[in-house]
Amino acid sequence: MMILSVALCTFNGGEFITEQLDSIINQTLKVNEIIICDDGSSDKTIEILKSYKLKYPELIKIYINNKSLGTIKNFEKAISICSGELIFLSDQDDIWCNNKVDKFQSYFIKNMNCKLLFSNGELIDNKGGRLESTLWDKWGFNEQLQLSWINNKNVFKDLIMNKNKITGATLCIHSSLKKNILPIRVPLGYWHDAFLGIHAAALNGLYFINESLIYYRVHKRQQVGLSSKIQANITEKSNPDFILKKKFYSILRKKHPKMKPFIPILPRDYFVKKIIKKIIKKIKRNNVR
Repeated sequence: MMILSVALCTFNGGEFITEQLDSIINQTLKVNEIIICDDGSSDKTIEILKSYKLKYPELIKIYINNKSLGTIKNFEKAISICSGELIFLSDQDDIWCNNKVDKFQSYFIKNMNCKLLFSNGELIDNKGGRLESTLWDKWGFNEQLQLSWINNKNVFKDLIMNKNKITGATLCIHSSLKKNILPIRVPLGYWHDAFLGIHAAALNGLYFINESLIYYRVHKRQQVGLSSKIQANITEKSNPDFILKKKFYSILRKKHPKMKPFIPILPRDYFVKKIIKKIIKKIKRNNVR
């Protein structure tokens, strides 16, 4: 049997965290540890977490950040603390199907090269009502794309251009991937799920299950959610230690030399244009204020 970890990140998630935790704890195949990193909640989240810690002292470990890390670095911290062979990522507001962990572990056992596995998910509203749609419907991960993504080179080419179809709340990584993904450093607009996928695909280890194994909650207080156009202030707050694409591509070339042909080479004037655009955006924002 594998040691199974959950990396769960919270921030003002008191309204839904109980349902999320219950769905993880009540899995048909029990996890060995739930690592919870809270990014400075000011609601009842921490109070709820501590009550669960009292009930399950050996299972739950809580880490409260002294200052906000942002979504991406908070997940980096949670992943780095996990000791399991398999590490499941979890948001604070979803519900897992009770056989999710069992299905994932079985898949990893049957596919020894698997480094990252993700699934589909049913969409629900803030009250838990089904929205008659799925994550893959929302992201356009149709049959044609699924066939394309069987080839990990195609996955790598899509993800490096930020054409992401992976939802972090559905994914699980093998611990052997940790040496490739930590620290998580990405440009603005990229997220940790795409980053993990890039490295898994570079190692020919990205797989997916065509099955909905979570209920993904859609509500107004989501930090990221399903919108492809996320406000700039949210993107920057979630990734305060972002790097430029030039640096990002350079790191990938060094880490995965076999994937060099698929990594873009940016023209010199690209960076000048990017800086000018950022300056103009800041001026516009200041004028609005």
